[in-house]
Amino acid sequence: MTSVNEAVIHYIAAWNERDPERRHDLVTRTWTEDGTYIDAHRQAVGHDGIDAMLARTQDQFPGYRVSLASGIEVNNDFIRFSWAAGGTPEAPLYLGGTDFVTLGRDGRFKTVAGFIDAAPAPMK
Repeated sequence: MTSVNEAVIHYIAAWNERDPERRHDLVTRTWTEDGTYIDAHRQAVGHDGIDAMLARTQDQFPGYRVSLASGIEVNNDFIRFSWAAGGTPEAPLYLGGTDFVTLGRDGRFKTVAGFIDAAPAPMK
């Protein structure tokens, strides 16, 4: 990986990529082989696990596109950035969150912990 910015761009692109081969390529370029993702609703380990989790999330939220919603903050081997998705006619419910990343030795993501900052109110 040449830069933190490039890694974050690949990360966002992986969430948006619907073609399985291109998405898997982005996953392998973004995460270490034993990389992990976890948030309040999903978790995954390794390239195949993360790729499958992304595919399930895309199926759950058709029409949604993730975009970077903040600057990229770096502190040693840690990264923080916010993202947004939805709020469009194709994907009306707005979602937003902040992801915290630890970098592996090669500059790829070792762990990602995702937090939801904005989501629709729960249904009663």
